[in-house]
Parts: sequence; structure tokens; C-alpha cells
Amino acid sequence: MKTPISHVDIFNKIKFSLFADMHYKKGMYISSVKDIRNILDRADCNSVDFVIHVGDMCNDYRRSPELTHEYLENKYGLPVYGIYGNHELDSKGNCMELVTPLLCNRKVVWGTSNGELEDGSIGYYYFDIKGFRIVALDTNYSLNPQADEWEHNRTASWGAPVENTKKDSLGNQQLSWLERVLDDAAENGLRCLLFSHVGFSGIWYSSPDTDAVRKMINDANKKRSGTVLMSISGHLHTNNQAMVDGVVHFDVNTTRNGLWLNEAEEHYGDLMYTFTDYDANGKDIATYERPIGEAWMSKQTWFFDSPLSAIVTVDTNGNVNIDGAQTAWYRGIAPSEHYGVSPQISNGSYTIKEDII
Repeated sequence: MKTPISHVDIFNKIKFSLFADMHYKKGMYISSVKDIRNILDRADCNSVDFVIHVGDMCNDYRRSPELTHEYLENKYGLPVYGIYGNHELDSKGNCMELVTPLLCNRKVVWGTSNGELEDGSIGYYYFDIKGFRIVALDTNYSLNPQADEWEHNRTASWGAPVENTKKDSLGNQQLSWLERVLDDAAENGLRCLLFSHVGFSGIWYSSPDTDAVRKMINDANKKRSGTVLMSISGHLHTNNQAMVDGVVHFDVNTTRNGLWLNEAEEHYGDLMYTFTDYDANGKDIATYERPIGEAWMSKQTWFFDSPLSAIVTVDTNGNVNIDGAQTAWYRGIAPSEHYGVSPQISNGSYTIKEDII
């Protein structure tokens, strides 16, 4: 018999800022440090409890101290967090030992045996705040069929090894950890929000672990109603929301890189964009206008005009409110075929009732 939400529980709510898939790398796209500043400005104006990105914030952490400094040491003193996307280890020299400590500026409980950071080889964690448990997952495991072992995406890679199967997974060790974390939350009356780069909706593209994760969610919610309220993801550069088994699934749109295609096409011509150059220590050297075509992935990308983020409010009674954002295509130049991509994060309002949990 499941334990219902207690009506004597202290009412709490949290508010957080959320963004996804910024893909910052100097000279690669038009994403800039200013985009992070804009997101943090909005977060501070809304008095959020924390800011979190759901992966692919940076394609080269080693050579982007200007970005990590702006985020982790932000002028507002905001707690900020992040998770592994499939590009977090992109570019030469980027390994988990370097990147994992750059995900957060506050203490968390890592998925290691003692909950400490250790060598950074475990990139998933949780932390508790105001009666909520924030669970940050790492969907960068795949199965090596020859060794029959789960492997994490490797140093200087943007995806799983080609020969591996079950890509975008959590792997057995993380799945067992997640089950324990959710069961403990149910025992202690905590409301959980799950954050992952690849999601578990089963409606849009989802992790191979979707059935297993949703069973864990359902089991936790049967044990205590309202244990898991949301599952939030990115990766797809699309804008989707749905209620599945009494849980809100939220696919967060990209920050700026609206549509990316494999085939290059000249669509910005001689238009310019503002570029800031930085030295190896992240100190700005110069800001100037330069042709968009000099951003070497611009011929494959249609950008958004301004950075997208969402402000999400959740309370312990199961009310979820998503305050999205809307912008336009950069310089008014839109792709002829949108492939379901639009320059917005939709608003959403949900009430998770006990009888559907």
C-alpha cells in the first residue's frame, strides 16, 4: 500500500533556472559568455534557489576558463549545477578528472561509495534542498559487447565508441544507485526531480534505460505518492512537455543553436556577429564584429536571436509551473524546413494529483 502525501508535511516550494545545450567553444558557434550572463541575470531577477544546465554547456572545458569562471563564480553568488551531456568531454584534453569538478559550485553527494568527488570518474550526484531531492544523472554509458562491460564516453569524444551498443544509457551501476536514491527519498518524504541529458519520456527520443527508469519512478511513487514529480532533459534541441504516469517530462530547448544539420549550407552570407577573444587564462583580449561564416559550424547551424532559459517553480503539493521564453531566428534567417524546431521554450502548468501517482 502506498503512503500518501502527508497533509501535515511542511509546505515548501523551490524555484530554479534551467537551460540546455549551449555548446560554447570559442570560434565554433556564436554562443558567448554574454549568453551565460543573460541567463544568470534572469535567474537573479527571479530569486531562484539555484541554476542548472542539462548538458552540453561547453564543447571544450579545458580552453574555456572564461565560461566556467562566469558560471561557477557568478557575481550573484548563485548556486549553479550541471550534468554531463555527450559533448562535455569533446575536444583534446577534456577528461572526467578535469570536467566533473567544473559541473557544480556547491557540495553534492556524488554517486561514489563515500559520496565524495574522488577522481571525478563518477559524474552523477544528488543534493537535497527544501524537502526536494535534485538527482543529476549521466546518460553517457554504453555497453562494450566484446568485454560485456559498461563504458563511459571517453576522453576527447563527443559520443560513445562506435562499436558499443545501448548508447545514451546509465549503465547497471548508476541504475542501482538511482534505485537506492529514489527509495531513500520515498522513505524520507522527499520530492525528487530528475535531470539527465537524454530523457526517459518514451515519447520523443529516449534512453535505452527508459523502461527501467520509469519502473523505478513508478515504484517510488507507489511507495509514497509524489516522490518523483519531474524528469528534465535536453540533447534534442527541441521543445516538448508531457505528463507520463503522473510525472512531468520536460525536454528543454537549446540555448542558441536552433537547428543543426549534417550538410553545410551558406545562409548568413556576409552578416556579422559580435565575437570576444580570450587568452588562455580566460581574460578578454578584444571584442569586435566578424563574419558569421568565421564561426566554423555556422554553415550547418541556424541560430536563435537570444539565449533561451526557463524558470521552473515546483511545490511539495505537486504543482509545477514552467515559465519559458520566446525569441526569434538570428537576423530573421530561418531554415526552410524547421524539423519541429522553434525558437522558444513553452510555458507549462501542471498539478500532479495523488490519484494518478
